[in-house]
Amino acid sequence: MEKIIKVYNSSYQYLFCLDECTGLQALERKAPRLPAQGDHPEYLEPEYVRHGTVSILSILQVSTGLVFTECIPDHTASTLISSVKNHALQYDRSAELHYICDNYSSHSTEEFCLGIAELCGIDLPKLKTAQDRRQWLESPEKRIVFHFLPTHGSWLNLIEIWFGILQQKSLKDESFLSTTDLKNRIISYNDTWNTEFAHPFKFSYTGEGLHEKVISRFTKWLEMQSPQLNVKFLEKQLKLMHNLTTTYWTKVKKNAWNILKTTLHERDNFIKGIIRTDEDLNVLLINLNTLLHTKLKAT
Repeated sequence: MEKIIKVYNSSYQYLFCLDECTGLQALERKAPRLPAQGDHPEYLEPEYVRHGTVSILSILQVSTGLVFTECIPDHTASTLISSVKNHALQYDRSAELHYICDNYSSHSTEEFCLGIAELCGIDLPKLKTAQDRRQWLESPEKRIVFHFLPTHGSWLNLIEIWFGILQQKSLKDESFLSTTDLKNRIISYNDTWNTEFAHPFKFSYTGEGLHEKVISRFTKWLEMQSPQLNVKFLEKQLKLMHNLTTTYWTKVKKNAWNILKTTLHERDNFIKGIIRTDEDLNVLLINLNTLLHTKLKAT
């Protein structure tokens, strides 16, 4: 989160937010809507005919609000890099371009990297793993740089706001006779947006208070002793708590740390009942308790 917030607060001239919006349904209403009259609300016929779905790739320029959109047939690397090329080629070949996007696997394949290397006018080095490819895409040593969102971090991508605007202003409750009809509506609205409504987008969230909210939420889950808490989910949460305790201690009030420590002690049997014989998780739990005790004692 902090990495992406720093990107938004940077002075990059060309900063873009990229994502795909999939499964947009072309629904044909079987009867026209009836407008509201007097005390009677608008009536929308609930029956419809499905004509398939449409997927799009959109790229928002943060500083202007201008949006580039293409309808795409699939989400393969060849399709995505084709759209990214079509977008990037609108700008000077020497311009430094920055893209915020999720870490979907098609965004870091060898084919995708080859396309970016071609746009940058450089040779692609040998990259054996997906992690190597993502690190190369993130490298500032070339003119096109990608900034990958953390897992479950789509809320950090400003293009999601524009997708919501598109849905509300152009697609919601409308009737489409075909996927072509839907595609035309999307592209038409995108053009109208760029001409009439585009404006700079400002990412103002600083992350303040999030660390404490995460800890309080985990504490409440433990207090509930819900059977929904399984070992994989608990492993994620314990690792997260350990990371927060180690790295972000000062961002959370002492009272929240005290409550977490007390709850971990009171729900020890419940937690161990989920962990059972997983030695690594038992060690992680012990380390977390020890770390909390040491830090609270020191403060």
